[in-house]
Amino acid sequence: MNARHALLIAVAIGPGPVLAQSPAILAREHVDVLVLDRPGTDPRLGIALRNGDTGAVLDPATTVLEVGEAGRLEVPPGLEVFGPAGSSLWVLPQSQDPALPYLGISASGISQAAWQPRFDVQLLRVEGPGHFFAWQFDPFSGLAMQMNSRDGIGPDDVLSPLLGGHEHLNWGFTATGLHRVEVQVSGRLAGSTNILSSDPVTLLFGVTPYSLPAAPAVLSAPRHAGDRFACRLLGSPARSYRVEASANLLEWTTVTTVTTDASGAAGVDAPGTGGARFYRATSVP
Repeated sequence: MNARHALLIAVAIGPGPVLAQSPAILAREHVDVLVLDRPGTDPRLGIALRNGDTGAVLDPATTVLEVGEAGRLEVPPGLEVFGPAGSSLWVLPQSQDPALPYLGISASGISQAAWQPRFDVQLLRVEGPGHFFAWQFDPFSGLAMQMNSRDGIGPDDVLSPLLGGHEHLNWGFTATGLHRVEVQVSGRLAGSTNILSSDPVTLLFGVTPYSLPAAPAVLSAPRHAGDRFACRLLGSPARSYRVEASANLLEWTTVTTVTTDASGAAGVDAPGTGGARFYRATSVP
């Protein structure tokens, strides 16, 4: 390669968080938000998702819980805590609907001798186009709200699964799109007053229609041919990326835009420039 055409390749950056790999999408399965006890690890507590139909334990970071059109209803009068009467609310219900995920929360499989009876799963943050709720109805059909981002997020936004227990709730959203719900589980070991907490974990809910963020693109195999710059781009399938060049890592100029094929690959062919250049790819929103 000619020295005056020295290249540095940068991975893609995007407008927001990205998924590291293609996600698993759960649209009709029985799923549990699962509290994990991992003796010998730090932190000891964790949160995962369990597919109750297959028994597979899934990473929340790469799993989307899909809320389909079957979950849409209208807020009835008297329940304006969710929004104006007649407005849309998308719900994964606590009673099973075969057209939707059946989502519960579980602290089963943990030694009941090791921990005090209840854990706290605290709501920390919600990112998305709408508000998030988790609630149950008591035996008298009264509303027992447990998490509500519409009125602000605080210490009362908490689920408290019973050690060894398993229960189902209603999970609701006020808008379509991808929602990131960040939670953290805490508990006390038997005979201890110290609180142990997990790292924050983000649950991904896709209220249809929704789109997933583009995976970071990788540029590879750079080469110059005359006054052209070429390389290979690998990112998300059927997504558009801007390829940009810079001489100083401060000022960037778009040299071309490409769209990946079904495998996530695209060839880049753009005008070349004299001198050393940095190249990167950014996803087009």
